[in-house]
Amino acid sequence: MLSAALLVALFAALLAGLVTGLTGFGLALISTPILLFVYEPKTVVVLTAIFSIVINSAVVWDSWREARRRLALALLIPALFGVALGVEVLRIIDPDYVRLGVGVIVVFSALLLVRDIRLPGTGTRWGTLVAGSASGALSTSTGLAGPPIVLLLASRDLPKHEFRGTSALYFLPISVVGLVVLAFRGLVDGSEISLGLLLIPAAIAGKAIGTALLGRVSERAFRAITLGLVILTGTLGVTTAAWALL
Repeated sequence: MLSAALLVALFAALLAGLVTGLTGFGLALISTPILLFVYEPKTVVVLTAIFSIVINSAVVWDSWREARRRLALALLIPALFGVALGVEVLRIIDPDYVRLGVGVIVVFSALLLVRDIRLPGTGTRWGTLVAGSASGALSTSTGLAGPPIVLLLASRDLPKHEFRGTSALYFLPISVVGLVVLAFRGLVDGSEISLGLLLIPAAIAGKAIGTALLGRVSERAFRAITLGLVILTGTLGVTTAAWALL
């Protein structure tokens, strides 16, 4: 008989796969809160990294032709530098203050996009540089790596297939680097790897469902879903930061 913890983890993997299969991002936002009910934070971080690598690999596999590969690379290069910057930010500023400020900006920016107000500079090379750097820095300082990338892609009005493929292609190497860093620091053990492998079929099943739904979702609905996820991310960031500071 499956344990309650394993059932919860299977559900988290299925749901994370569904959302990522549909949008190309949002995996950690969906899986982390659910997994934290049954596992300690270190285990959740490792499982999320494993999910991200497996699911994003599957999305990249079936969306390679639609993905804007040059744009993903242009975002990835400054993101790698941003990762180091985020570590330095942690040494200077309380991460809760960073999360609070970023969360407010993210929600405000997403609401502007909901009203079809284009964010300034997002169509330029500087916009790509800023989004990639911000994503990398936020990944190591607050865990909010997704919003800068999603806001940039949404501002450029990428069609849903290009949006999904480009997003997954960007987050795949970020996830690989993250898992390697965790392993290098001795934060990954055999039991977590075994558990992650056990959950992969559920993640792949979820991804298949998300991919199937993509064909039935209109461009307008897809945009609403992606911006809704960003608003949820920012709102959770503000809430958790405010709670910690109070």
